[in-house]
Amino acid sequence: MIPSYGELAFSADRVRGMSGGAPWLLMEHSTSAVKWQPRNLAKSPGELTRNSLAHIGRGADGALFFQWRQSSSGSEQFHSAAVPHAGAETKVFREVEALGGVLKRIAEVVGSRVAKASVAMLFDSDSAAALRGGPKPTVDVNSLDVALTFHRELTSRGVAVDIVHPGSRLDGYAAVIVPTLFLLSEHNAEAIAAFATNGGHVVITAFSGIVNSHNRVRLGGYPGAFRDLLGVRFEEIFPLLEHERVTLDNGWTGSVWSELGEATTAQVVASYTEGDLAGRPAVTRRTLPASGRGTAGTATYVSTMLSRASAGALIDDLLARAGVGPVAAGDRGLERLRRTDGSRSWLFAINYAATPLSVTVTGLDLISDTRVEGLAVIPAGSVAVIREDNPCVP
Repeated sequence: MIPSYGELAFSADRVRGMSGGAPWLLMEHSTSAVKWQPRNLAKSPGELTRNSLAHIGRGADGALFFQWRQSSSGSEQFHSAAVPHAGAETKVFREVEALGGVLKRIAEVVGSRVAKASVAMLFDSDSAAALRGGPKPTVDVNSLDVALTFHRELTSRGVAVDIVHPGSRLDGYAAVIVPTLFLLSEHNAEAIAAFATNGGHVVITAFSGIVNSHNRVRLGGYPGAFRDLLGVRFEEIFPLLEHERVTLDNGWTGSVWSELGEATTAQVVASYTEGDLAGRPAVTRRTLPASGRGTAGTATYVSTMLSRASAGALIDDLLARAGVGPVAAGDRGLERLRRTDGSRSWLFAINYAATPLSVTVTGLDLISDTRVEGLAVIPAGSVAVIREDNPCVP
């Protein structure tokens, strides 16, 4: 299960993609508990600030709260607010007040942009709607689960991710991830293939490219629009039961989904080890001829929903092949984000862990007003915003 801050990070990266990379404004988030979940948990101390700065680190120029004073009646009477039912002498109001001071200290980042990532993830609301519309092979497949898992594995490694529409320009990226992109136009499928042909590295997961822009299934085998690029042909979907798992011969595990098929021009990275699909390919990779730039692209297909650990291993392999590193060197689990205005840059380091984590950077931490010389130790649950001495600018 992806932690709530993982979903927050995904959503913020997605909004930045929708804005074309321009600064944006978070119009509404909560100071503590919301009112619409089955169990509405209060935010722990410091979480309000972490959540706010996670949005700002990902390109927001502000993070507004709903609501100012907690309602005494109506459907949102137990939705949190800046001023709770208990009044201003509360944890929540003190944290809101303290956040105001933090925002003043980092105000110089306003108007800057998040530095372009080396990894893009494709997401489309129309595809998500098509996937929701009508019966599918299993009720357990959706447009978000795989995307969230891959995104979290990247961000926990300090790697920046741009979440963009499939029609976006892909030049400038080293790697592109296509997670459960059910609906896809021919034009956008061709653009993804061209990216790989020109030396890029693509990972495509199950149930992607299945229907065209009119929501009609592409005939001839799965995964539809990507068969030629991937060098595979899968003929039948084998959904898994709710608690069923599959094991691959490289030690990876999957759930929810599996497929019967073959590699035509691709190499088999991992095969299923048991059941009706034993010995059949589960993960494949096709290496494309070297491009004019002298680099060979790759196209990887994953026909099951990988576990977190297995997805992490796939991500490590992808990053190594694509030559992609973190925004700044640091400990696993520490989010690292960078904003720049073309002449200055600011590194956001967000620690969600219960232990201190470190990042390599030199500059001024605007929040604590202290100098950092080569290594910043971020206490458990804390955030640093460091104006870098040696700006990383485009």
